[in-house]
Amino acid sequence: MSDEAKKIGLPAKILVNFCRVLLGLTFMFSGVVKAIDPVGTQIKLSDYLYAFGMGGYLLDSTLIILACLLAGLEILVGAYLLVGAFPKGTSLVVLVMMVLLTPFTLYIALNNPVEECGCFGDALVLTNWETFYKNIFLLLLALLVFIKRKAIVPFVEGRRHWVITLIVTLIAVRFMTANINSLPVLDFRAYKVGTDLRTEVLENRNPAMADFSVMDADMNDLTADLLSDSSYTFLLVSAHLENASESNLDLIDDVFDYCGHYGYKIIGLTSSSEDVIKQWTENAGAEIPFLFCDEIPLQTMVRSNPGLILLRNGVIVNKWSDVRIPSDEELSGPLDVIKVGQLPDPDPLRTPWAVCVLFLLPLFMVVLIDRLKRMIQ
Repeated sequence: MSDEAKKIGLPAKILVNFCRVLLGLTFMFSGVVKAIDPVGTQIKLSDYLYAFGMGGYLLDSTLIILACLLAGLEILVGAYLLVGAFPKGTSLVVLVMMVLLTPFTLYIALNNPVEECGCFGDALVLTNWETFYKNIFLLLLALLVFIKRKAIVPFVEGRRHWVITLIVTLIAVRFMTANINSLPVLDFRAYKVGTDLRTEVLENRNPAMADFSVMDADMNDLTADLLSDSSYTFLLVSAHLENASESNLDLIDDVFDYCGHYGYKIIGLTSSSEDVIKQWTENAGAEIPFLFCDEIPLQTMVRSNPGLILLRNGVIVNKWSDVRIPSDEELSGPLDVIKVGQLPDPDPLRTPWAVCVLFLLPLFMVVLIDRLKRMIQ
């Protein structure tokens, strides 16, 4: 410990380290909720680009990479703050980030080009002014931590800080990959499994679903008919059918054949044109009838293009990404007697606590091992 660090009193050390841990938890929370739903972060980045007149300059594939990098950076910086790794560099990075973000969020609050910043994804929605005030508070914390960085007490020896980098990076990459290929492990949006759309949409109980309306080609509103159907209905959802993945068309064909065999409906929902629908239908080889819906609720319903949703009595029974569409083996009988047609049981691995353990337990284990090695030495 340097002479300057020794001169710092105990109350100042407690304050600085408390602020550093609070910053670390905030950055990790912000990064993890983005990592839960990278496609949602991609959509928010696209909203920003369009708001500033730069829409279309970056491909979706580029935006999803940027979304993952942003989430990964926040998670890594948060982990560094929590364990006190690389105190000088980390405190500087955090301060620079807050110095850049705070005036930007002030501009957003004053001009309102987007409705909300998306800094905490759909897990915690803040108004633009709430985001600005939050960033003022974090900027003050970051400034204090940077000025008094020599008072930071690391929980892990400096020579083992690279272990934190490796572990956190591997977990974050695997976690985000799973959430992109499948669906988000936690669903904070309005159209989660178990939602009764008849109550939320038809009775106007949920403002977040106010833009959900299903039309046919003649602009007849079929929303009530769709949500009041007492039988099972598969919805093939694609906000932009022209960009839909065609790598699993065989699975979609299998579901189409299954519906024909058991008499269930399968309906496509899209915001694309009839020409695009015709082209996709020719490629898919399945004569799925399509209805039209605004792209925003479609993107919110399922973070996959295409995605599959199962409805019954207006209730969302289940939903799948295009790589998780039920196979022939899973569709082995009528929906009312097989697992696919039932609301899934609660999964202990798909809870906020499980996600916290996933990211925090490895950090705790590294700290514990480091402490034990120090005791042995």
